[in-house]
Amino acid sequence: MKSDSRLFELNVSFLLRTSFTNTNGEHPIVLRLKYRGQKKDINTGLSVLSTNWIAGAYCVLPKAKNAAIINNSLKDISHKCKVMFQKLSDQFVDFTLDELIARIKGTENPPETLLEYTTNKLAELKQRVAVDLAQTTYLKYARTQKYLVEFLHHKMSLKNIAVSRVDINFLENFFKFLRKEKNNSNNSAVALLNCLKTILQEPVKNGVIRNNPFIHMSLTQHPVQRGYLNIEEIRQLQALNDLSPSLDRYRDIFLFACFTGLAYSDIASLKAQHLIMESDGSIHIEKYRDKTGVLSYVPLLASAEAILIKYSPTGKCKDFNWQIPSNQKVNKALKELAKLAKIDKNIFMHLARHTFATTVTLSNGVPLESVGKMIGHQGMKNLMIYAKIVNNKVKNDMDRVRNIF
Repeated sequence: MKSDSRLFELNVSFLLRTSFTNTNGEHPIVLRLKYRGQKKDINTGLSVLSTNWIAGAYCVLPKAKNAAIINNSLKDISHKCKVMFQKLSDQFVDFTLDELIARIKGTENPPETLLEYTTNKLAELKQRVAVDLAQTTYLKYARTQKYLVEFLHHKMSLKNIAVSRVDINFLENFFKFLRKEKNNSNNSAVALLNCLKTILQEPVKNGVIRNNPFIHMSLTQHPVQRGYLNIEEIRQLQALNDLSPSLDRYRDIFLFACFTGLAYSDIASLKAQHLIMESDGSIHIEKYRDKTGVLSYVPLLASAEAILIKYSPTGKCKDFNWQIPSNQKVNKALKELAKLAKIDKNIFMHLARHTFATTVTLSNGVPLESVGKMIGHQGMKNLMIYAKIVNNKVKNDMDRVRNIF
């Protein structure tokens, strides 16, 4: 067992190549590396007379010419070898002596790791938050990296992996890890894999990953039932009295989302400049969505305008001034509000967006294309999640016709 463990240790030594003599009578000093049963000799570019070489100590006699310079150089070379070896050991379990030597010599770029790519991508995305990227998108990428670290550690016993070694088997096992070990739904796991897919676009494009593993992997989200509040449940929330100031504000934030279709991040970043006054005195919201950058256009309903006026010190809706807490705090408060309003549904901020698309607009005859413009969806494909609501309205409309004929 002792000899086996030594096999995976790096042995660094120096020797004098006495079979070759320089013109000045000195012999080259050679670096010898041993690892996993392999041995490699590398010329250090240093030389010394054989009479001044101390073989067992791997150094030259102090009296030798340039002794201090040579001995310090040998120490530096030895230290560099050990540092590079430790770095490779931390990143990979499986690497060759040739890969180690390539790093020591610096003759080729070191193998780039998966976590280096994820870290670089996170740094890039962090700079874009509040500019052209939603905080929630950044956090989704951060969660992807967190799960990758856990997956490498718990399932592969690795701290890192060369990005070139990411293949279809790696992706499938990571997906299983997300589903079974981390209890992510299929759609959440697919979303995280899509983050990884974006991160790996660079190494795929540059040929670091020769065969794109995502070509062979189907990332399909399952259709989900979109929940929403009906008109009676909206009224129940509006009718709540004697709420604490914080609960009252959380209720108003949610209802404002119900009447505008704005996502939480868009409400949090809403400013007076986004409220546009029309020539007829009406007001609309004109704002690029934080998540997608798509322009949304939302005529302001009276109920939404009243909420802004409630938080305006001047009585003008453009002067609204409210504090928007974290999405988590709002969602937690909405659970309490649902109980108070006797609404037997799981209420959360994004539910308000669906409520606007269904109860407030589509169910009242607003065309699907107009709804898409207001909520900032790109293309009909994204809007078809609400098609069932449209179909129900068509059926109800025809039921009235059927009574006539």
